[in-house]
Amino acid sequence: MSRRAALAVISILFALLSCGAVGQELERVSGESVGWWWYDNASAEAIGAALDEHGARLIDLEITSASPLRFSACMIKNSGSYASSWWWYYGVDANHVSELLDELKARIIDLEVHYVDGQRRFAVILVPNTGAQARAWWWYFGITAETLSDLIEQHSARLVDLEVLTQSGQQRYAAVMVCDTGEYGETWSWHVGISPGDISEILSSQVVRILDLERMSDGRFAVILLRPRSESWSWWWWFGLSEHDVADVVNQTGGRIVDIEPHTRNGAIRYDVVLTGSDDGSDRGASVEGMARKVYPIDIVLTTTSDWTSVRFLGSEIDIQEQTILEGSEADGLEIETSSTLYVAQHCCDITPIQVRIRALLCLADPSEWLQMQIEKGHIGQTTVALHVPGDPDPIATYRHAGVADNPDPANTRTFKIYCPYLTADLTRILASPSE
Repeated sequence: MSRRAALAVISILFALLSCGAVGQELERVSGESVGWWWYDNASAEAIGAALDEHGARLIDLEITSASPLRFSACMIKNSGSYASSWWWYYGVDANHVSELLDELKARIIDLEVHYVDGQRRFAVILVPNTGAQARAWWWYFGITAETLSDLIEQHSARLVDLEVLTQSGQQRYAAVMVCDTGEYGETWSWHVGISPGDISEILSSQVVRILDLERMSDGRFAVILLRPRSESWSWWWWFGLSEHDVADVVNQTGGRIVDIEPHTRNGAIRYDVVLTGSDDGSDRGASVEGMARKVYPIDIVLTTTSDWTSVRFLGSEIDIQEQTILEGSEADGLEIETSSTLYVAQHCCDITPIQVRIRALLCLADPSEWLQMQIEKGHIGQTTVALHVPGDPDPIATYRHAGVADNPDPANTRTFKIYCPYLTADLTRILASPSE
């Protein structure tokens, strides 16, 4: 595989043909069995060697590190109904991508953006845009969501790949789209800035599956949804998995990974993953449900008049989505940290009231058991933690730590036991688990 680099960076529109035959993204949606492999944090040389070893081609590529350049990659055996000529390049600028598309008579099926010495570069997976694989298509980068929406309407197109960029501190997008008219039209939609709960709600109300999933910097997602093409093809999605969890879902579902998004949370690598597979009649339902994550969106409102306080949940995991200071933003020395522990502090001995709303996902190890919440604080003032259904002003439960705990712990700790069934009776479990 050749890799080249060039100079100029420009915004490009590339179109081929009139609206005609539209490909089926077979490698991303088909449940037909095929040899496949996944590699993470791998160099280009390691991926090239794996491709040669397996006689494979890439179907999904993610940049996990810009320096040194490392990739997460999914590949399938390049044979049978999946066989295709193809190419991949990285470290190329927009001009060079355009030249490659002309030279090879190709189109992009996966587009990634990375930076070399501050200059925008692309990694691309290409397939021929000739014969049965030909279609009208376009690609863009550095555009707003509003512009992208206008272009989709202008071309009567649908998205097949979407990337979220930060450009001069502003949120921008790179996208690949294909013609979506006539007999080749699809039921599809795209969404940006939505939570996992939002995605689950859409999936439960519409007959669609995830084609492309992109994690945004605030923990929300950009997603392309597409109508399933066969009732015999199953699919699943999870988010926030460890590498061990990824192996488990593959083993339990018998599926293959078609989209995987690595990210770092609390210093650990986690993965959002989409799998496809075949409904082969095997009874995997119980085992898949048993391993599904018990995830509940929740609002945590922390109010304190102490100079410092912290809150942690034991026997669960908190995935912070966003935080909002409702009161006390003017407090001297205000410091807020939201990771596995929620921490709020101000200058020593200050009692300025501070209130913070944390929107989070509560991941319970066992929703039938007790959950422990520890509140620590300084020896002045008090801390109140209220747990809410998202958007509901009335709390499910409220817990208060005032004064000094009756124990010698210098952290001034109070532990509250919460009966999970009482809490989850009002919360809505979301589908960070099998799509069905």
